[in-house]
Amino acid sequence: MKYATWKLNFTNPEYGTGPEPKIVTKGGTAEGAWVDGDITDGGTILGYFTGEAIDLAPWQFAEVTQEEALAFALALDSTAYLFEDGRIGAVMRELH
Repeated sequence: MKYATWKLNFTNPEYGTGPEPKIVTKGGTAEGAWVDGDITDGGTILGYFTGEAIDLAPWQFAEVTQEEALAFALALDSTAYLFEDGRIGAVMRELH
């Protein structure tokens, strides 16, 4: 499992884009999982990807370690933990 952080790119002022389509065109996959802050105002996304992190500077894409990814999630939710496949989950709280 590879982990990374990125931000949306607002080259087009109408909407932000993520690096996912660019990664897919290079034969990889990517998906966001956690967000720190408002993504429309520079919030950071933590996610998973496969393939190589090439030409992703417009999104401030940065590969991080599993430990760094878990620390990111723990800072947002103290119940965050690793699943066997490497994804990061959190304890669901019951809503009343």
